[in-house]
Amino acid sequence: MERLSFSSDAAFTPREGLLDGVTVAPLTAQPGSGCPVKAAIFRVAPSGGIGRHPATFPQILAVLEGSGHVSGADGEFHPITAGEAVFWPEGEEHETQSETGLTALILEAEELRPWRHRP
Repeated sequence: MERLSFSSDAAFTPREGLLDGVTVAPLTAQPGSGCPVKAAIFRVAPSGGIGRHPATFPQILAVLEGSGHVSGADGEFHPITAGEAVFWPEGEEHETQSETGLTALILEAEELRPWRHRP
Protein backbone atom coordinates (compact mmCIF):
# COMPACT_ATOMS: atom_id res chain seq x y z
CA MET A 1 0.00 0.00 0.00
CA GLU A 2 1.14 3.50 -0.80
CA ARG A 3 -0.47 6.45 0.94
CA LEU A 4 -1.19 9.57 -1.09
CA SER A 5 -1.97 13.04 0.16
CA PHE A 6 -4.26 15.56 -1.46
CA SER A 7 -4.31 17.98 1.48
CA SER A 8 -3.84 21.69 0.86
CA ASP A 9 -0.16 21.21 1.77
CA ALA A 10 0.27 18.72 -1.11
CA ALA A 11 -1.27 21.07 -3.68
CA PHE A 12 0.47 23.51 -5.99
CA THR A 13 -0.65 26.55 -7.97
CA PRO A 14 -0.39 25.83 -11.70
CA ARG A 15 0.98 28.51 -14.01
CA GLU A 16 -1.87 28.24 -16.48
CA GLY A 17 -3.83 31.31 -17.53
CA LEU A 18 -7.08 29.32 -17.40
CA LEU A 19 -6.89 28.85 -13.65
CA ASP A 20 -7.85 31.70 -11.33
CA GLY A 21 -7.49 31.00 -7.61
CA VAL A 22 -7.04 27.26 -8.22
CA THR A 23 -4.67 24.78 -6.59
CA VAL A 24 -4.13 21.22 -7.78
CA ALA A 25 -3.13 18.08 -5.85
CA PRO A 26 -2.40 15.31 -8.40
CA LEU A 27 -3.36 11.72 -7.56
CA THR A 28 -1.96 10.00 -10.67
CA ALA A 29 1.33 10.09 -12.55
CA GLN A 30 2.20 13.06 -14.74
CA PRO A 31 0.90 13.31 -18.31
CA GLY A 32 3.22 11.53 -20.72
CA SER A 33 4.12 8.85 -18.16
CA GLY A 34 1.92 6.24 -19.82
CA CYS A 35 -0.73 6.41 -17.08
CA PRO A 36 -4.12 6.05 -18.86
CA VAL A 37 -6.06 8.09 -16.26
CA LYS A 38 -5.46 11.57 -14.90
CA ALA A 39 -6.94 12.28 -11.47
CA ALA A 40 -6.45 15.31 -9.26
CA ILE A 41 -8.11 17.32 -6.52
CA PHE A 42 -8.81 20.89 -7.63
CA ARG A 43 -9.54 23.56 -5.04
CA VAL A 44 -11.20 26.68 -6.40
CA ALA A 45 -10.93 29.67 -4.06
CA PRO A 46 -13.88 32.01 -3.54
CA SER A 47 -14.41 34.10 -6.71
CA GLY A 48 -12.07 31.73 -8.59
CA GLY A 49 -12.55 29.47 -11.53
CA ILE A 50 -11.31 27.34 -14.38
CA GLY A 51 -11.63 29.29 -17.63
CA ARG A 52 -13.40 28.12 -20.74
CA HIS A 53 -11.46 25.47 -22.67
CA PRO A 54 -12.07 22.24 -24.61
CA ALA A 55 -11.84 18.92 -22.78
CA THR A 56 -8.61 17.22 -23.90
CA PHE A 57 -10.12 13.84 -22.98
CA PRO A 58 -13.55 12.87 -21.62
CA GLN A 59 -13.70 14.44 -18.16
CA ILE A 60 -15.69 14.14 -14.93
CA LEU A 61 -15.73 16.91 -12.32
CA ALA A 62 -17.15 15.64 -9.00
CA VAL A 63 -17.72 18.31 -6.34
CA LEU A 64 -16.61 17.09 -2.91
CA GLU A 65 -17.13 20.32 -0.94
CA GLY A 66 -18.63 23.70 -1.67
CA SER A 67 -20.57 24.85 -4.69
CA GLY A 68 -20.28 26.75 -7.93
CA HIS A 69 -21.47 26.91 -11.51
CA VAL A 70 -20.45 24.89 -14.56
CA SER A 71 -21.10 25.34 -18.26
CA GLY A 72 -20.85 23.11 -21.27
CA ALA A 73 -20.97 23.60 -25.02
CA ASP A 74 -23.91 26.04 -24.89
CA GLY A 75 -22.04 28.37 -22.49
CA GLU A 76 -24.97 28.53 -20.04
CA PHE A 77 -24.01 28.19 -16.39
CA HIS A 78 -25.76 25.68 -14.14
CA PRO A 79 -25.39 25.37 -10.36
CA ILE A 80 -23.43 22.45 -8.93
CA THR A 81 -22.86 21.51 -5.30
CA ALA A 82 -21.18 18.85 -3.15
CA GLY A 83 -22.40 15.40 -4.07
CA GLU A 84 -22.94 16.26 -7.74
CA ALA A 85 -20.78 15.69 -10.82
CA VAL A 86 -20.71 16.64 -14.49
CA PHE A 87 -19.32 14.83 -17.53
CA TRP A 88 -17.83 16.59 -20.52
CA PRO A 89 -17.00 14.55 -23.64
CA GLU A 90 -13.70 15.08 -25.43
CA GLY A 91 -13.61 18.42 -27.21
CA GLU A 92 -16.55 19.99 -25.36
CA GLU A 93 -15.90 23.59 -24.32
CA HIS A 94 -16.57 24.02 -20.61
CA GLU A 95 -15.96 26.25 -17.61
CA THR A 96 -16.21 26.15 -13.81
CA GLN A 97 -16.73 29.11 -11.45
CA SER A 98 -17.31 29.47 -7.72
CA GLU A 99 -18.24 32.50 -5.67
CA THR A 100 -17.85 30.68 -2.34
CA GLY A 101 -15.16 28.09 -3.19
CA LEU A 102 -15.27 24.41 -4.03
CA THR A 103 -13.17 21.26 -3.94
CA ALA A 104 -13.55 18.77 -6.77
CA LEU A 105 -12.10 15.50 -7.98
CA ILE A 106 -11.36 15.74 -11.69
CA LEU A 107 -10.87 12.58 -13.73
CA GLU A 108 -9.71 12.43 -17.36
CA ALA A 109 -9.20 9.33 -19.50
CA GLU A 110 -9.49 8.43 -23.15
CA GLU A 111 -12.19 5.79 -22.55
CA LEU A 112 -13.91 7.54 -19.61
CA ARG A 113 -17.70 7.25 -19.63
CA PRO A 114 -20.21 8.26 -16.96
CA TRP A 115 -22.00 5.57 -14.96
CA ARG A 116 -25.65 5.28 -15.77
CA HIS A 117 -28.11 3.53 -13.48
CA ARG A 118 -29.92 0.58 -15.02
CA PRO A 119 -33.16 -0.43 -13.30
